[in-house]
Amino acid sequence: MPAQKLIERLQALIGLSEADRNKLVNMPNTVKTLADGEYVLREGDRAFHCAIVMNGFLVGQKVVRGRNQILSVYVPGDVPDLHTLHLLRMDHDVCSAGPSTIALVPHTFLSNLLMNSPTLTHAFWRETLVDAAICREWVANLGSRDALSRVAHVFCELAARLEVVGLLQNDQFRLPFTQQNLADVCGLSTVHINRTVQELRRGGLIEWKGGVVTLFRRTELARVAEFVPEYLHLSDGKRPEIRTPPVGAFRGDFRNEARKPATQ
Repeated sequence: MPAQKLIERLQALIGLSEADRNKLVNMPNTVKTLADGEYVLREGDRAFHCAIVMNGFLVGQKVVRGRNQILSVYVPGDVPDLHTLHLLRMDHDVCSAGPSTIALVPHTFLSNLLMNSPTLTHAFWRETLVDAAICREWVANLGSRDALSRVAHVFCELAARLEVVGLLQNDQFRLPFTQQNLADVCGLSTVHINRTVQELRRGGLIEWKGGVVTLFRRTELARVAEFVPEYLHLSDGKRPEIRTPPVGAFRGDFRNEARKPATQ
């Protein structure tokens, strides 16, 4: 069902009535399967649909002086171009990172839906505000954190957002990104990304192998990342149980452990 993850996502933000859930279930849509790197919309395009992510990951990105910067990552249940209901012309690209499946819903239907449902209008408006909050956190991540915290923060955030829609199992989630994708998210070179991921691995915090990320000590990873999930504005039942101590309370010990030679 195209709207299933969207319903789960909105339920994590605000309760939906059965009538509102049925409206989402019965939305007219066109399901489309995307290959890695295939575009949903390009900068300058005029949008006539909104895309719901059903499976896989989409990214918002922009090329600046020949370098690609990933501006946002969208997981199942997200609507990466919801803003095009009011801002019709795209100011960045949206494309697939790895294979993905989306459902395209006409603007005309969504506009009528929101005019007739105050609850859904509130839910979608809240969703755009959460998207803005995530954007602010990403600006802080790129501008103020070092490489280790930056990369750890991305893993923590994706785990929290995937957990909301049931795609985090035993602290594992699928991530079909390449190291170049992660470099484009974090504003780092692939060489720097490789070194940073290896440091997290040597510290016993993560494994990233075969397109699957495993978080071994999630609370300690959150400490390294300085990850405080309040900016995701999840309901109490969906908020990760992470207690993050003051900044720097764990970092020194982790770095020392990570630099020790690996034992056989």
